Amino acid sequence: MEEETERFTIEITDGGLVITGGKGLSLEFTAGEALMLLGILTEEEQRLRNMAQEASPAPIKIQV
Repeated sequence: MEEETERFTIEITDGGLVITGGKGLSLEFTAGEALMLLGILTEEEQRLRNMAQEASPAPIKIQV
């Protein structure tokens, strides 16, 4: 069985949101920028789910 690796972490900070990748690179968003990103992702949620379903060799179930 493959060992699970952490691809990225998402952290809510006093300043907003920080997404850090496995190689140590990070993206920092202010609270306002993070909310804009959330709005975009919410609008595109079904499209993203469809893309993930098509790309996955095995059935996936994402719970929020």
